[in-house]
Amino acid sequence: MPRPALTLLSRDEVEELHSKALSLLERVGVFFEDKEVERLLTQNGLELRNGRVLFTESCIREALSKAPKRIPLYDREGRLVSVLGEGRTVFNPGSAAIKILDFGASEPRNPSLKDLRDLVILVDALKGFKAQSTALVPSEVPNEVKDAERLYVVLKYSAKPIVTGAFTVENLPLMVEMLKAVREDYRARPFAIFDVCPTPPLNWSRVTSRNLVDLARLGVPAEIISMPGLGGTSPVTIYGALVQHHAEVLSGIALSQIVSPGAPVIYGGSPTLIHPYYGTAVITSPESVLVTLAYRDLARHFSLPVHGYLGLSDSKAVDYQAGAEAAYTAVLAAVAGFDVASGPGMLEFESVQSLEKLVLDNEVCMLADRIARGFSPDAEVVEVIREVVLEKRGNFLAHKHTRARYREELQLPRVWDVASRGKEAKQSLLHWAHEEVLRTLREHAPPTLDGDRLARLNSVRKALWERVGQRPPDV
Repeated sequence: MPRPALTLLSRDEVEELHSKALSLLERVGVFFEDKEVERLLTQNGLELRNGRVLFTESCIREALSKAPKRIPLYDREGRLVSVLGEGRTVFNPGSAAIKILDFGASEPRNPSLKDLRDLVILVDALKGFKAQSTALVPSEVPNEVKDAERLYVVLKYSAKPIVTGAFTVENLPLMVEMLKAVREDYRARPFAIFDVCPTPPLNWSRVTSRNLVDLARLGVPAEIISMPGLGGTSPVTIYGALVQHHAEVLSGIALSQIVSPGAPVIYGGSPTLIHPYYGTAVITSPESVLVTLAYRDLARHFSLPVHGYLGLSDSKAVDYQAGAEAAYTAVLAAVAGFDVASGPGMLEFESVQSLEKLVLDNEVCMLADRIARGFSPDAEVVEVIREVVLEKRGNFLAHKHTRARYREELQLPRVWDVASRGKEAKQSLLHWAHEEVLRTLREHAPPTLDGDRLARLNSVRKALWERVGQRPPDV
């Protein structure tokens, strides 16, 4: 089947970059804020020098050999959604936005639990997103329970798999208990991915390193997301940022495999350009995107599932810039074969979500998937053309071949304006996206949990809120 493909690095270039990353890990090492994690690594034969753990080439080689090459991803009900590592992109909303932009507003506001519930219901209905994420951070929820409360809302209102993450060491085991309350075999048929992010350059905080250790022990997929900021927290060159990025991800893979050989890990990233004039972290810059495309080739060289922050925008509004940035990065994600692409709906340097942008990005992701799918040979085509041309059997529009094949062949946008100009008053695309949001929230009935599973989930949630001396709110 003809389908587009995208490769940036040759084998020699991959091996050279890998060699430089190994040199960093052996000579500079990685700082671990958590002394228990540091001790775990040194007890497994790694050297501690000047407060930094030095990773040997043999340690990295062994870890890469043990890390799974494929990770099946299921939904809440145990149905297979995708096999990570096969290059079919699972788009999901950008996560952990601290603001939401309402339709017609010029400034974003703090999101609420209701906003998160509405977003989850909307994403449940949008077919371009194969997974959910804990996309908003509800402002009224105490900091001590924000991470787990977000997961509760997604588990309650959608069956799609989830990309999430913990903000604390203490809550991660409880969040896994939430998964277990919904489905006992969460380990055999995983339906949640947890993000863990090293701190550039070459550091792991207490929370993220302990989260990675716990995820490995619990058998839950971990997405290791390095975040080099070109010119700020990494070298300004694309090549330099890529070497640092690769070293940071390798250190996380090594830690996970030392803890539990075969622990599921995904090679991820969220590189940015630290803008030299404004100091902003621009994720859709050409330089950021090139780092992302290049580390995809590094991950594929070692047959690892790969994630990218793509399909999003740095714009502050749902405007031309937002559409352009989301579209070109989503198409690159699908054509390059990223297994997980996080970002749709996001604005303003990964800090704001928009329901209307989610509707528009849903169209973008489905079109990107269509381009990546390519096309198949058609054995009937010569006979079809002969019939239309020589036998005067009408035209192609009315031909049975068209009626039989158009649904599987064509990706027809639901919201985008591709109709001819009519006499009716013209509305903007953003207006129609807003109408689609309202219609979906009014009409879509998300799949519910049965009584026993909901009761178990509520029990875990109640224990969570008891830690802060409060009753859980209605949502």
